[in-house]
Amino acid sequence: MKQKILYVMPECYVDTNLIEYLLNASVNHQHSCSKVVAQLNTTFSEKFAIGIIDKDKVELGYVKKCRTIAESKHITLLKHQSKSQYLIMVAPAIDGFIIDCAKEQNVNMMNFGLPAALQDFIKISKNVTSNKDPRFKNLFAAIKDNVEIKTLKNTLKHLCQQQYHTDEELIKRYFQTDNEV
Repeated sequence: MKQKILYVMPECYVDTNLIEYLLNASVNHQHSCSKVVAQLNTTFSEKFAIGIIDKDKVELGYVKKCRTIAESKHITLLKHQSKSQYLIMVAPAIDGFIIDCAKEQNVNMMNFGLPAALQDFIKISKNVTSNKDPRFKNLFAAIKDNVEIKTLKNTLKHLCQQQYHTDEELIKRYFQTDNEV
C-alpha cells in the first residue's frame, strides 16, 4: 500500500495521477482550486502544505498572499508570506502542460490510447477515472525525462522532505534549464 501524503493537494484528477506518479504515493485530491485553497486556509492553516492548481483559473485571493520563488514556461512555485505553504501553479492548465511535455519528448500520445488534440485530451483527463487510468501513468513514464517534469518532481520531493526547512536556492536551481542539481 502506498504512503498517503495528505499535505499535497492537487486540484483535479489528471493532476492527482501525475503527482502520485512523481511522488510514488497517494495524495489528497481536491475537486477544484478553490477547495485546495480552502484546505490551505482551514485544515492546514498552521501546517506545512503544498497546493497544485491550474493557472488558467481566476486568480485567488490566496495567491496575493504569496511570493514567487521560481518559474519556468509552465510551472510557477509560490510561497505564502507567513506560512510554510507552497502553491504550484501550472500554466495554462495541466492538460496543455502534459501535451507540451509529450511533444518536447517526441512522444506520440496515441501510442498510449490518448488523443494529442487538447480538447479531446481534456475530455478524457476531466473524467473521474483519470486519476487511476494506467494510460496516463504509462504516458508519464514516457515523458519523465522532460525538463519541466523533472523540475516538478525535484521540487515536490524537496518540499516534502524538507517541509519547514526548504532551501529556496536549491529549488531555484531545479528551475534552471539543465535541471542537473
